[in-house]
Amino acid sequence: MKHKISNVIFISIFMLILILPAVFINRKSEQISVIDNEILPEWPGFDARLSNIDSIEKYVNKRIGFREQMISSYIVLNDRLFHVMVHPLFMYGKQGHIFFKDDAYIRAYQRLNTDKEWLDSFTGFLKDTDAYLKSKDIKFLYYLCPDKKTIYSEYFPDCIHVNENNTPVIEYLENNLEKTEVEYIIPVDELLKAKQSEVVYNRLYDATHWNEDGAFLGHELIDEKVQEWFDDVPPLSKDDFERTMELKTSLDVSLFPIKEAVPAYEIRDDKSSNLTGLLYPYLNYSTLTFYSHFNNPQCGNNRKLLVFTDSYFGNFHKFYQNRFSEVYFVHRQNYAYLQYYVNLFFPDMVIFETAERSITGEMAGQADFNGLFYEPPYKGDLSSLRSGEDIGYTLENVSGLTLRDKDLLLNVNGGDEIVSIRGYLSPKEGSSSDYYVYAKIGEDAILECDYFALNYQTDPSLSREFSVNVQRRYLMEEEISLIAVNRNTEEEYLIDTFEVRYDQ
Repeated sequence: MKHKISNVIFISIFMLILILPAVFINRKSEQISVIDNEILPEWPGFDARLSNIDSIEKYVNKRIGFREQMISSYIVLNDRLFHVMVHPLFMYGKQGHIFFKDDAYIRAYQRLNTDKEWLDSFTGFLKDTDAYLKSKDIKFLYYLCPDKKTIYSEYFPDCIHVNENNTPVIEYLENNLEKTEVEYIIPVDELLKAKQSEVVYNRLYDATHWNEDGAFLGHELIDEKVQEWFDDVPPLSKDDFERTMELKTSLDVSLFPIKEAVPAYEIRDDKSSNLTGLLYPYLNYSTLTFYSHFNNPQCGNNRKLLVFTDSYFGNFHKFYQNRFSEVYFVHRQNYAYLQYYVNLFFPDMVIFETAERSITGEMAGQADFNGLFYEPPYKGDLSSLRSGEDIGYTLENVSGLTLRDKDLLLNVNGGDEIVSIRGYLSPKEGSSSDYYVYAKIGEDAILECDYFALNYQTDPSLSREFSVNVQRRYLMEEEISLIAVNRNTEEEYLIDTFEVRYDQ
C-alpha cells in the first residue's frame, strides 16, 4: 500500500512538473526577457496546416512558465560549483572579469569582421551629415564608445585568439575619418590612460558599457568641443554632481548574482524640466527607445542639443540638461529621420554616438545608407518666386490644426504638440517633376520639407512628397508658404500660402 502511495505521489509530482510550465506560460504582449535581454516573440496564430510551426515552437520555448528561473538556477549552480558562466549573453575573462560574448563581439576582438564596405558607407553618412549641418551653421560631432574588450583586453580569455594581420574596426574607421572634415572623438587613448589610476569599466556589473566614472571622462572630452564652440554654455563639472557608490547584486540585464560597488552620479541641483512626454505621441521615428527631452530656461543660454544615441549615452542626458536650454536624445537607429528632427528641434549642436560593438554587430546589419538624402537648405531669393500653377499639389494629411479654405486654425485651448502638413507635388503633364520643397513660416524660418525616411516611403507614382512639421509652441498667427525649387534649373515657385489663425 505504501509502495502504491509513493508511486502516486511520484507520478503526481512528475505530471505537475510537465503541466505547470504550460499552465503558467507567459501570454502577455510586449514582454522582455531579462535573461536574454530581448523582446519575447508574440503569438503567431494557429494555422491548421501548421505552416508556422517554427514560430509556434519559438513562442513556447521563450515563454514557457518558470523558464527564466530554471535557466538562472542552472547558471548559478555552474558558477558556484565549477566557476563556469553558462549564460546566453556573458562569459568570464581572466581574474573574474565578465565580458559580453555575442558572436559579432568576439569576432571583432579577433579582427575577423571588419566590414570595410559598410564602414566606408558609414563614413560617407557622417561626411554627408557634417556637410548638411554645416550648411545650416550647426555643429556636428561623431563619438565612438570603445568596448570593454578594447580598454581591458588583458582580461579577455586567452583561448580567444587575434588575427594580428587584420585591421581592427576602430583603426579602419579612424583612418577613414581622418580623411574627412568630420569632428570626431574615439577616446581609446584617454581611457587607457585613465584606467591606470581608476576603474572606468566595472569588473562585473554592466559588462557591455563603461561605468559612470568612465562615462564622465568621456563626456568631459565632448565638453572640450562644447567650450570651444559655445562660450555661453557652462562647463561640465564634477562639483555639480553627487558621486556615490552603489552595491549591485546582479548583472544589469540578467538575474546572474554578483556583488560589486559601482560609481553613480546624481545632479545636485537640477533646474531642468522633463518634457519627454510632450512630443512623444506625435513624433515620426524608427524607434523611440532612449528618447528624452529636457528644457532649462534658467541655464543662461538658448542653445539646443540633439544627440543620436545608443545605450552608451542613453542615460547621460544628466550631463547636459542643466547646461543647455533644451536637450533631445533620440536613438541612433533614427538616422533616416535626422533632417526631420533638425527642422523640428532647431539644434545648435548634433552628436551622433555609436558603441564600438554596434558598428561590428546589429548596426552593421541593419543600417543602410544607400540612397542617403539630405535636402539642401533654401538659398534662393524669395523676391523672385514664380507662380506655381503648373506644378500643383495635393495635401494628404493635416494634423494639429484644422484646414479651412486657406486658413490653418490652431486651437488655443490644446491639441497635437506637433503641427504637420503632408502632401505631394503633382506637376501638370509635360512639366518637370524634380523639385525641392520648402516651407516659409513667418518672416524668418524656412524649413526643408523632405528627408531620408520620407524618400524611403515615397510612392513612385507620386512626384515628390513633402512634410512640414512644426512644434505647436513655436507657431503664432503668421503665414506658411510652400515653395518648390527646380533641382535642375533652380527656378523657384510659390505653390501656395496659408494663414495660421487662432481658433477658440
